[in-house]
Amino acid sequence: MGFLNPLFLLAGAAVLVPIILHLFYRQESKTFTFPAIRYLLRTERDHARQIRTQQLLLLLLRTAIVVIAVVLGARMHFPGAGGSHDPTALALVIDNSMSTTIIEDGRRRLDTLKAVARQSVAGASHDDVIWVVRAGTPWDPAVPGGTAQALEAIEGTRPAHTRGDLTRAVERARALVGQSELPNREVHVFTDLQATAFSEAAPPAENIPVVLFGASARNSGNRGIASISFGGGLPPLAGRRTEAAIAVIGSGTADTAGVRLYIDGQVRAAATVPVGATVRLPAGPFPAGRVDGYAEIDPDPLTADDRRYFSFTVREPTPVAVLGQASFFLEEALAVLEENDRIVLGGPGRAATLVSIGGEGLERRGLTQTAFVAPHPDPAQLPALNRRLAEAGIPFRYEPGRVGGARVAASDLPIDVGDLEIRRFFPLVSTEAPPRAGGGGDGIPAGGADAPVPSAGAVITLSNGEPWLLAGSSAAGPYVLLASPFDRESTSLPVSAAMIPLLEWAIDRWSEGGDGSASVTAGSNFRPPPVTTAVQGPEGTEHAVDGDQPFLATTLVGLYQPVAGDSVLDAVPVNAPPAETDLTPASAAEVRQAIPGTLDIVDDAASWSSHIFRSGRGPEPWRPLAALLLALLILETVVAAARGLRSRASGGEDRLVRDRPGPRDGTRPRRVGSNPAASV
Repeated sequence: MGFLNPLFLLAGAAVLVPIILHLFYRQESKTFTFPAIRYLLRTERDHARQIRTQQLLLLLLRTAIVVIAVVLGARMHFPGAGGSHDPTALALVIDNSMSTTIIEDGRRRLDTLKAVARQSVAGASHDDVIWVVRAGTPWDPAVPGGTAQALEAIEGTRPAHTRGDLTRAVERARALVGQSELPNREVHVFTDLQATAFSEAAPPAENIPVVLFGASARNSGNRGIASISFGGGLPPLAGRRTEAAIAVIGSGTADTAGVRLYIDGQVRAAATVPVGATVRLPAGPFPAGRVDGYAEIDPDPLTADDRRYFSFTVREPTPVAVLGQASFFLEEALAVLEENDRIVLGGPGRAATLVSIGGEGLERRGLTQTAFVAPHPDPAQLPALNRRLAEAGIPFRYEPGRVGGARVAASDLPIDVGDLEIRRFFPLVSTEAPPRAGGGGDGIPAGGADAPVPSAGAVITLSNGEPWLLAGSSAAGPYVLLASPFDRESTSLPVSAAMIPLLEWAIDRWSEGGDGSASVTAGSNFRPPPVTTAVQGPEGTEHAVDGDQPFLATTLVGLYQPVAGDSVLDAVPVNAPPAETDLTPASAAEVRQAIPGTLDIVDDAASWSSHIFRSGRGPEPWRPLAALLLALLILETVVAAARGLRSRASGGEDRLVRDRPGPRDGTRPRRVGSNPAASV
């Protein structure tokens, strides 16, 4: 225990006053005993013992009253949480991810978490500095402030349809409070304990305590739509029927789910599908143009994942021309696409896409034609290829090839290319950066490893960090560059299932299209068309943007429409993260493993205040001490009053003794003093 006013303990010296009065302020009297009153001696001795007992009881009561009054004045407190504390740097981590939007007993779980977070603010003092970190929207700024600013930030926390990474959020919170110079630091976490929100954590750099409140769902069962695609991964064509593949995931008491397909606001197909399976619904035919819609299942308490939005453009077959000597596998893949009316092979004059082997025919490319370039297997052809690229205004060149077992590390394609094996490739180097001395032959872009790659982006990146498929646009027109030839000696692509979808994607990269499967995950960004002036969200709010910058405010699922003035340029579907559909709660061991340094995991909101501010002072027991002091004062008054009544009664007896006749010698018994106990 401790004391907030320890100097007040010096007042404890006042306890000597009743002791001194008891020991030294006693009247002495002499007694002259006469034979006539000897029968009263025994009665007087019993009476004296009662008086001494009362005096000792009064001494103890008065001493206890002084001691308790001193302890109250010194403000005694116990160690632990629940009381006042020294100035503390406090970070509140609120989980506002999609799973906290679930409705239970008519209330969102996020509202429960916010109510407990307000308890932390209520326990803070005006000397504390508080940050509010939102796990579901980590891009929101966390500004330090006092209790008023913290309450405002808590009230301003809105639910998001994103995935929350609590491990990363706690690491950020620890970094924020760690930079404070206040003597104490603490992190409070408010979450629904969803297991997918916890990831593998590194040991904290500083031992900052974490107290976690977890309000998990009573029933972890939930269902959602994981994906939707049309035409088996190929964009629909005008006037052709297609089908939508809808995958339903989740768990719970229901084994099946009703699925409905909405296109342009109308139900076009419906079916019942087992949870964990994929249902195929007929769709189309559609006229040329953009098609928007969504797939929907029967609603459950977590509604954000019950819909999945899509948008695609129905197109005519793309005219394609092949320039240069194509490999056997490339010819066969193009033939398959033509047989299925995906493309139309013809001359370069009418083609929308030019498939160029070794840069052949690029000098004849028009401004609206897309150049899809693949290198020739012979490295000796690279100088000619690079010269043709420069003449065509494509700001890249191919460097001498590398041989090795590289694999795909990252891909932006809606195609599974993770199993591709890259045996040989020619590194792509930007020519818009100034060359560095001695550089270029090692596969590092000229100008250094950090040389900019303007107006282009890596669609597929290899495990060594180099691009394998690039897409970009220059003043001369759009282009797609592949780093490997179309042969089995270079890659496993020609004999893989990804060959035809990848080839069609490259052909239609710069034409409006898509199969509806490509979407943005809530919380991720997308880049609108360069002429975009604003993006209209699904709730109808318009966000002003710079068309050259990515759009970040994708917190809600739905269709986001980039606009330029009054014209709608596109529709970007934003959907829920599939991981948020699984509401399985994490165990205490899993939480402590993901967040090292967690002191307590609390599930009762009523007891939260007794677990926080662990490095501060505990509660002050002034209420029970004050009640005890009042009880002692009342008891002391009763005992003192009883003693006074007894003393007056004893005084009356003394008068009776004085008035009685004395001994035969005429003398009277004389009493000195008024203390009956002292006169015995």
